[in-house]
Amino acid sequence: MEIIITFDKTGKIVPKINGNEITMNESPYLIFLATAGMCSAVYVRAFLNQRDMSLEGVSLTQKMNYNQQNNMVEGINILVNLPNSFPSKYVSAIKHVVSQCPVKKHLETPPTMEVITNLD
Repeated sequence: MEIIITFDKTGKIVPKINGNEITMNESPYLIFLATAGMCSAVYVRAFLNQRDMSLEGVSLTQKMNYNQQNNMVEGINILVNLPNSFPSKYVSAIKHVVSQCPVKKHLETPPTMEVITNLD
């Protein structure tokens, strides 16, 4: 399973799965999954904007190891696709910036959840 995150001409983050944009009209599960890559894209965009670097040719590919038997994602890889002209001195820095994404951090150490009602 793969989500591609691109930037439009205005810098808006656009997540897609199977060529279709993921929007609020999609399943909550797809939106939830897309947030990891979208959060990473926010950090990539900020990094490039701070250095007056273009978003042209930059995208992210979020690859998920999806277990069909239990319908669960068991692992996520975020690939930051950079143009060949990207300065090599910033490669490790951009990886570090993406690792700061709070969505990633929450997935690594998930919160507990409890379902309650107002009648409990």
